[in-house]
Amino acid sequence: MPRAAAIVAGLALALLAAPAAAAAPPWQSAERMQSALFDAQTALLLEAPDTAAGAAGRRVRAAAKAFRGELAAGIRSVGTGTDVRAALRNASDAARAREQVALAAARGRLRAALLRGSYTVTLAAVRRGDPATAGRWLLLREFRKATRFTRPGVDATNAVRELRRGRLSRTRSALAVKKDLLDAYQSRLVDELEEAAAANGKGFRSRRAEASALASGYFEILAGEYRRQRGAAALARARTAFAGLERSGVKGGRSAYARAVDSARGVLDGFTAAPFTPAEQARRAQQLVRFLDLVPIEYDHGTDDGKVTIPFEIQEAIAFRDGAEAAFGDLEAALAERGRRRAAAAESAIERLERYVEDAGSRRRVVGQDEVEDAHERAAELLDQLFPEEWKESDSQSDFDLIDLTLDRMEAAAAAGEWRQAEQARLEAYAFFEFGPELSLRSLAPAVVARVEGLVWFGADGEEGLAKLIAQERPARELRESRLALDEALRDGAGALGEGAGSATVVTNAAVIVFREGLEAVLILAAVMASLIGAARTQRRPMLIGAGLALVASAITFVLAQTVVTSLARYGEKLEAIVGLIAIAVLLLVLNWFFHRVYWTEHISRFHKRRKRLLGLAGGGLVSAQVLGFVLLGFSTVYREGFETVLFLQALELNSGLLVVLEGVALGGIAVGAVAVATFVLERRLPYKRMLIVTGVLLTAVLVIMVGKTARTLQGVGWLPITPIDADIPYWAGIWLGVFPTVETIVAQVAAAGFVVGSYLLAERLRRPGGGREPRVANGGLRRSSAARAASDVAVGAARPAAYGEARSDARERRERERRYAG
Repeated sequence: MPRAAAIVAGLALALLAAPAAAAAPPWQSAERMQSALFDAQTALLLEAPDTAAGAAGRRVRAAAKAFRGELAAGIRSVGTGTDVRAALRNASDAARAREQVALAAARGRLRAALLRGSYTVTLAAVRRGDPATAGRWLLLREFRKATRFTRPGVDATNAVRELRRGRLSRTRSALAVKKDLLDAYQSRLVDELEEAAAANGKGFRSRRAEASALASGYFEILAGEYRRQRGAAALARARTAFAGLERSGVKGGRSAYARAVDSARGVLDGFTAAPFTPAEQARRAQQLVRFLDLVPIEYDHGTDDGKVTIPFEIQEAIAFRDGAEAAFGDLEAALAERGRRRAAAAESAIERLERYVEDAGSRRRVVGQDEVEDAHERAAELLDQLFPEEWKESDSQSDFDLIDLTLDRMEAAAAAGEWRQAEQARLEAYAFFEFGPELSLRSLAPAVVARVEGLVWFGADGEEGLAKLIAQERPARELRESRLALDEALRDGAGALGEGAGSATVVTNAAVIVFREGLEAVLILAAVMASLIGAARTQRRPMLIGAGLALVASAITFVLAQTVVTSLARYGEKLEAIVGLIAIAVLLLVLNWFFHRVYWTEHISRFHKRRKRLLGLAGGGLVSAQVLGFVLLGFSTVYREGFETVLFLQALELNSGLLVVLEGVALGGIAVGAVAVATFVLERRLPYKRMLIVTGVLLTAVLVIMVGKTARTLQGVGWLPITPIDADIPYWAGIWLGVFPTVETIVAQVAAAGFVVGSYLLAERLRRPGGGREPRVANGGLRRSSAARAASDVAVGAARPAAYGEARSDARERRERERRYAG
């Protein structure tokens, strides 16, 4: 009885297990077959010689049993069942003969046959509108190998999902699935050829045989597209090449196999199974150029005087080189059609860059920066000649793709506790944003720029900034929340650039840009010129001349913007940081001169006398250094704002055309002119003492704001450390006031304010000899003192007639200055 019960139980389990096995999805059954053959390989390698064949044979039979249910039915329905059965027979024969190399080749052929069957079944299901079947079979597939700048393709998955939801037609879904899978299998084919060549060099025959079989099987998936592009005769030659590769992979010597690999590569030269659309080609071309430009920059950062100083920077150069190589491979066929010889030369230049950075990374040889630049310029020149005009047009979407991929790396590094790599990836993502879409967005959607910068740095939209989170090594969950907010801001930016802007919007933006930058220049000029009275009033004219020259220079810069400014754009925030430091130095000099009244009140009479002597020199043909100084002051004040305005307007001009932008420039210029006239007229009517206060406060505010912004820029380029403070400072405070929640920026602003206060106190001390106070006198006393000084001047004039006119002029000037100051 117990024996009968056991038999019944066994039958029941078998009946239960049979439906379960039949219900296994295709990918699971395929995985069982692959695992069983791997176990067979392991048995031949590790089992004793007298038991290895039997153990391997059992594993092969297990693989054959797993070929059932939906997997077997689907594979047979598309005609690839014969290939699967043949691969299983080959595996069984190899197991009996204990041939490890033959068994490895059989496993490769089995994997390739299963993938080819899955590809055919999936595509057929999509075409007949069966997303459920397509979704199950799509899980049995390969992906393009992910790199730092590519991620596994999910276009096929998204297409099947959209087909299920009724949002995508069968035709468009089938096209997306086909392109995604063909791209993945061609990428895997190239990878397997590389793996096979490497295994051949190392003498790994089993790995060589398996990779050869897989490569040959991947080509069969691409064969239909190969025939469509190149014809039946070319397809026959290609199949012969891959059949030779597979045979040589099992039995050939190293030299013969190397020739077989070269032959297989040759038939693939210039072939792209999933051609890009024109928009995709343009985007990939932009990425290629961006990667190439970054290689010499990172190489320069990582080397010095023939030595590697920062290995991490060399690894960055290698990564960008890899990205350029992959992008060139995707475009190679299209480039060869436009000029095969130039395309080959460009490939050679890129390979030269590869050798340079690889040698530096392995410390074999570190070539000079000039050689790297030469290879880069050669490749860039050839690509520029090959690219059609539409590829050269700025495509911000490629930059958003790179930002997204780099932020993925940031999250992965943070999750692994690699905070230095996470910070480097964050800065890299910000560099892609700054070098690419930021300039256009500052003109079209400045609010988006504020949100993106806030989230990358110190916070916005109620979320912490990535810089702060990484510096404090916060949990990955918090980093993820800020990343999601940043993704939303970046999507808004991509939408703003993708949709474009109407003429009215562009005119308004251009007018606002000109007015905003012009207003800042007018206020600074007014503040400085307000203090030029009396003898110093003559220096207003040189300042105005300098300002006029700056306007002319700004117009010339706008004309040259597409060449000169574009070449400077690669330096990004480093250029901005340098310009900011120069501007701060100028303001410090102005404030020092402004507060030390010994140079422009009590000392003004001696200044007046020197001015007359300098004017005499000018009459002799020399230009006063003082005049030149005021010309340069006026020039730098206006051109600093003009240069920034040109950058913004250039972005608008690229998006909407020159005439529309000039309309906005005219409107903004009229508004700035009205403010300038009103400001200078108002300044003339203000009492001198009140104007001093207004001028001092304005210059102080400009200095403190500029110091805060420049300090943050220095942090952005890595020239200043970042020490976050736990304070909830709104991001608008950074935009308008230069206040950011870091120790360095706050300390810099406090130091700037301290300089202003200290300069004022020192000036007051110098103004009163001995540090004491001057006696207070009534107006009448002041007038009597002035009259006494005037009488003294007359007396001097009687004694020295040559000095009489000068003394009278000084007396009048003193009386005018005292009258206004008392007011």
